[in-house]
Amino acid sequence: MKFNQYVTKNDIKFMIKTSLVGLLLSIVSVEILLASVVHGQLLNREISISFSESSIPAVFERLESQNIHIAFDAAKYNLSKKKVSSKIFIKSSVRDVMHYLLKETNLTAIDNGVYITLTEKTIQQSGRISGKIIDDRGQPLANASIKLVGMNKSTQTSLDGSYGFIVATGVYTLEVSYLSYRTQRIEGVKVESGQRTALNIEMKAQVNALETAVVTVPFKKASVAGLYAAQKNAASVTDGISAEQIARTPDNDMGQVLKRVTGLTTVNNRNVIVRGMSDRYNQAMLDGVVIPSTSQNRRDFSFDIIPTEMVSSVVVNKTATPDVSAEFSGGQVSVNTLDIPEKNFTSIQYGIGGNSRTTGKDFYRLGERKTSEFFGFNHSSSKQPQGIQPWFWNAEARRLDAPPGYILNDPKLNEEFLMPGSTLKYNDIDAIEQSKLVNADAMKLYRYKASPNQNLRFALGRRYAISNGLLFGFSASANIRNEQNIVPFNNVRGSGIINGYGEKQHMIESDTIGQNGAGTSYRFNSSSGLVANFGVKGQDFKLAFKNMYARTFNNNYSENIRATFTNLSSPPTKNQYQLPETMSLQQHQLSGEYQLPWDIKAEGMFAYNRIQQQILDERKLRYGLTTIIDGNYIFQSPNLLSLSNWSNHSETGFDSRMWTEINEHDYNWAMAFSRMFGTGKVVSTLVKVGYQGWKKNRDLSVFRLLPFTRSYLPDDPSKGAPAIEMPYDVLLSAANIGNGIGQAYYYPEPIGGSVYDGAMNSHASYFMLDQKFWNKLRLVYGLRAEYYNLQNRQDEMFRKQNGDPNEDNNKLLLYKLMIREKNWKLLPSINATYSVSNTFNVRGSYSKTAIRPDFRETGFFGFYDFELDAIVSGDNVESTFIDNVDMRLEWYPSPGEIISLTGFYKYLDKPIELIENEDVSPGSAYVFNNMESAKNMGIEFEIRKNLGFLGEADWLSKAFINANGTLLKSEVNALSQWRHKLVDNVTVAERQKNRAPNQDRPLVGQSPWLLNLGVGYWGDDFGITTSYNHRGYRTNTASVNPNRVEYELAPRQLDLQVYKRFLRQQLEIKFNAANLLDEWTQYYQNQSAYSESKGENGEKIFDLVKGDNKYNRADDDIITYRKKDGRRFNLSLIYSF
Repeated sequence: MKFNQYVTKNDIKFMIKTSLVGLLLSIVSVEILLASVVHGQLLNREISISFSESSIPAVFERLESQNIHIAFDAAKYNLSKKKVSSKIFIKSSVRDVMHYLLKETNLTAIDNGVYITLTEKTIQQSGRISGKIIDDRGQPLANASIKLVGMNKSTQTSLDGSYGFIVATGVYTLEVSYLSYRTQRIEGVKVESGQRTALNIEMKAQVNALETAVVTVPFKKASVAGLYAAQKNAASVTDGISAEQIARTPDNDMGQVLKRVTGLTTVNNRNVIVRGMSDRYNQAMLDGVVIPSTSQNRRDFSFDIIPTEMVSSVVVNKTATPDVSAEFSGGQVSVNTLDIPEKNFTSIQYGIGGNSRTTGKDFYRLGERKTSEFFGFNHSSSKQPQGIQPWFWNAEARRLDAPPGYILNDPKLNEEFLMPGSTLKYNDIDAIEQSKLVNADAMKLYRYKASPNQNLRFALGRRYAISNGLLFGFSASANIRNEQNIVPFNNVRGSGIINGYGEKQHMIESDTIGQNGAGTSYRFNSSSGLVANFGVKGQDFKLAFKNMYARTFNNNYSENIRATFTNLSSPPTKNQYQLPETMSLQQHQLSGEYQLPWDIKAEGMFAYNRIQQQILDERKLRYGLTTIIDGNYIFQSPNLLSLSNWSNHSETGFDSRMWTEINEHDYNWAMAFSRMFGTGKVVSTLVKVGYQGWKKNRDLSVFRLLPFTRSYLPDDPSKGAPAIEMPYDVLLSAANIGNGIGQAYYYPEPIGGSVYDGAMNSHASYFMLDQKFWNKLRLVYGLRAEYYNLQNRQDEMFRKQNGDPNEDNNKLLLYKLMIREKNWKLLPSINATYSVSNTFNVRGSYSKTAIRPDFRETGFFGFYDFELDAIVSGDNVESTFIDNVDMRLEWYPSPGEIISLTGFYKYLDKPIELIENEDVSPGSAYVFNNMESAKNMGIEFEIRKNLGFLGEADWLSKAFINANGTLLKSEVNALSQWRHKLVDNVTVAERQKNRAPNQDRPLVGQSPWLLNLGVGYWGDDFGITTSYNHRGYRTNTASVNPNRVEYELAPRQLDLQVYKRFLRQQLEIKFNAANLLDEWTQYYQNQSAYSESKGENGEKIFDLVKGDNKYNRADDDIITYRKKDGRRFNLSLIYSF
């Protein structure tokens, strides 16, 4: 196979530009650092020194003995009377020592490189005190009064409980009061120049009406209590991370931050795993709106397009309450973004990295790379060719082997119509000429050099105080990212432990060409995004307008040489597969809160999402073995379709080029009203009623071309046409296209056009009570009534495939015209929390949730999956309803820490799995299908703790450990895909499923155990984090036959992150290393584990006869697929100001 090593001028320009940007940022950073070094040699020097209580000049003399020269006038600054307490410094900077000595003066130290001088501090800027006032439920208190004691300054909290003061630098006392709550006085609130002092305050209800004393607490204690309140007073079993905690991490996008949330794992910054449950049973939300998937075939989202500066909080709900979407069972990950930032910020980041298996190595693809692809945009040359008409092969055309426009003098052929129902005659188009409209260069193999991965991001936030107490603010960011990865793999799916010669053989271990399915995948991924949020708030209202635009472009090329495992005597074939996918997402949301009379709080939201997903010229090509020269296998015989071999091709056997387009429009709206009753009473109740609704419209169109050639000689139908030995890019070039000997053209599949047109609607109303008894017991309970209506129309595809639905021969297929589900469901939930102490809770909960099917799961059109080497399609699936029970013990040793133990049980009615289609060749097709039921039981342990308990050293409080482990036991009552009934050996229109109860395995996407470990140190200027995660075997695809179930054997993951901050923490350099162990990800089947028999009612019974579900080579378990992703490294430079 020939290839072109091809780099365009535009590529060179792009690489030069991006390299110059990186170089410029690096030079600026080096200049700043060098300047810092030159002008801070003495202050940055590390020393060890101790002194007892003495005067400042006496300590200066001690410093002189270590060659730290200080020029000062003791009389001028009256330093002789300034005393300092005893102190020991070990390997501390001179800057820290001088800061300690001068902290009670108005002096500062200046380093001129030779000696240190003292000078008076300049007039300092103002600082800010801000935060939120919340009750003992964690709910904001509007119109609470806050005043600065001893000053004529006071304010009231806004609707969201927020407050703020702009004050001169100094130390202040705040007093907070609210009706029926104890008044608090917080002392020692220190404000520094240009800095924000964050203080969230939890208010306690009065025990009785006569309680009027003011409770005085120090700043640190009040701050800690505020953090506790947000952490331990959640209504449900919840984990999360706040903006304050995010700010302490070195992470710069949400894909990295989510890994720090207890019990949550992300795969490639996209797929979310909670409690060992995969994407199908988890829900990702952005600002209260379900995030559409950024992939056509999975529920995933590229979280790395959201920068950390834009995030106010991340909350993971593991149990449901009536006021949140009930479409999850593992967890609901809700990312909330900023509108009005707490402080002004500007951030610029440039990152560069690589992969141990990729960077600098040869990188292949079909078709020329365009510069626009680096920015997430496809080039116009990849768009679907226009003006190409499909046709139906009528009997006369088959006899003559004549596409339209090829034989013009046959009267019978001239009278045929192009397609059933068409007004065009067969020869009104020219198949050969229209085939020349298709770009042949897209099938030429090009070679590049894999360039380093790069990312660039800019973020900006501002807040403005307007007249009449109004506050306006905005937060915005823009980012661009490109990654290139080379992934080696072996694919022997379809092989068995007994080979074609009757011998026991593990094909993955074979060294015969093709028998181990060796190949390589070249993955080119780009993304870009814009986020712009605006907010305005007054005393009694808040409005926010949030916008996001994101683009992703994935252009992946894979090739491998593969044997025919059912007949090893057949020569191997070479497979090439290019899959370019684009996604664009727009999200616009307007939300508001308003304080109505009678202490009623009103909330509302409207959001619009537009999603466009395209496959832009998927190329699925196969070449047969042409010859062997000097031991080199030459594959140059294209797998062309013809009239004579059509019936011998399976669906996966067609070579093709395909374009698809999905357009989706989503509308979300919500409103809610809440009021508190009994504030300050023994029993207090928050009543909340609301309504939520959404509507989704989605359509899919497909256009596919099949390379086609003639079956026999033009002048002798008794003789077959000779085999063609020519690569596709030459064979189907405009100069060679034709229907003669050694020629080929394109046959457009008649199915082209609309495949489905679907609509989903949901309306949900809810009533919720949040009650607290004696400040100990909290009950949050209520009812959610949810209406759901799915209609997925596929009649146009039906007519193109099968003709008129009213014809008798189509009576068995009428179910394909439309998939419909329509129902009302009551979804109750209750969450009980008993506070044993301020730091220990006991929780219990029950909820009923509903997982709705996706459009992709109800679409009959099948997409090809290269890794599975199979067609994946949907069927008549319906919603999964789940009963969830949780019990949890949780202890919060200090803010940001947790130790918890949770037990959970889940009963899933009609869970959806991707199951092997038994009606076709094993492993060649999979279909989404409802199982009968499943049960999950598990325990989860979580710990997040700093090491301050080991000693008083300051660094111990900044070091931490975290761990999360889940054990899961699952049982599935499996069902086959839908099959037609046989009555007296006659197939009838009614469909049924075959039962295979009590399969002892996890549901698809689940693992029986999951372990995450982490240890790190987060200092102000330096930090390091190491994390390790591993999970047990995960069900990848299901089958009624447990011997055919495929499991994933996940590799162990070890990641490292190191950061260093300079210039008063404004400049950060960060190094990330991921997947350091670089182990194989393997997939396997227990092909000899079970024997099959029939039950009393005809159901299939499978008994375990060898081994278990775990992989064990000695039990004749076989590896079906494996891949290695490589070690990934990234160096980032972030400057914030």
